[in-house]
Amino acid sequence: MMRCGTTSIISDYEVNGEFTFKPIQPWDRVSTPTQSMQRMSMATTPEKTLGSKPYGIETMVDDILCVSTEDLYQDMKERQVEYVSPSTYAPNASYLPYRRYLVDWMSDVGEQCRLHNSTVHVGILFLDKIFRCRNIPRNEWQLLATACISVAAKYEEAEEHCPPIPELLRLTKLGQGGHTPLSFREGELSVLRYLNWELRAIPAIHVIGYYLSKGSVYCDDTWQGRTLIEKIPRYVKKYAEFFCNLTLQEYAFQQYLPTHLAAAILYASRVALQIEPRWRPELCRLTGYKELEVVDVFQHVWSYYEEQFPGHGSRAISPRSVTYM
Repeated sequence: MMRCGTTSIISDYEVNGEFTFKPIQPWDRVSTPTQSMQRMSMATTPEKTLGSKPYGIETMVDDILCVSTEDLYQDMKERQVEYVSPSTYAPNASYLPYRRYLVDWMSDVGEQCRLHNSTVHVGILFLDKIFRCRNIPRNEWQLLATACISVAAKYEEAEEHCPPIPELLRLTKLGQGGHTPLSFREGELSVLRYLNWELRAIPAIHVIGYYLSKGSVYCDDTWQGRTLIEKIPRYVKKYAEFFCNLTLQEYAFQQYLPTHLAAAILYASRVALQIEPRWRPELCRLTGYKELEVVDVFQHVWSYYEEQFPGHGSRAISPRSVTYM
């Protein structure tokens, strides 16, 4: 379990009987991105240089949806800067000492309301943007955070999954503080005005969903030096979601574009599972980032992981234990 301030969405992964989030072994800091690409090149035959087939995907998502998902990704890349970008990064914002507690609390509310993980991420981006631009009195923080969750749910979720206002007032005990459905709606309107009614936030977990749907492992990848097994794509998904939740806790990761952070999270997931090569041309084409562009952000993600989970980086999981998770 993480130390105090852990979001429940991360804690649940840590105690989940089917999967524990520990890297199989420490990542090889001696190996450089160039060396990784060299290993891939030596193991790749001329026939495979044109690209390998994604592993575990029988029908491509474009065919299922009858759309070009690359166009959707391009739209995400263009819109992502509206909420997260190096130019809006504010490491000295006055609310940051309290942000971790707000993130934990919003995550708990989202879990109790059975909202999608990504909805919580969007709600937290709403809150971050408001706090960057406004000086909100501290006695309004809880109402504002709950309103951000509610607005995010109404934008991201199906209507029947949106928590009713009376239920939110009960869960958050805002009702005991004197708030009514009417005052809560005023809080929601304040959120919409603060955000100028522009609600298309792109968190890294949205981008990860795109990467995984297109294929994050390939048929000629190896896992611990062996051929891939059927469960590997599911393991990559769990690790990727875990790293998304982990990096959500720390504001410092908002200095990176969501697409850049998501690429580093995918890299970290492959490293954690000992998938080789760590990066490949197909992933470069998928994400738009070369390995040399990803590795610095990956190192930030990995060092934060080791900081929050001391000792896990040096603890090994046997191939058998992973196989039967």
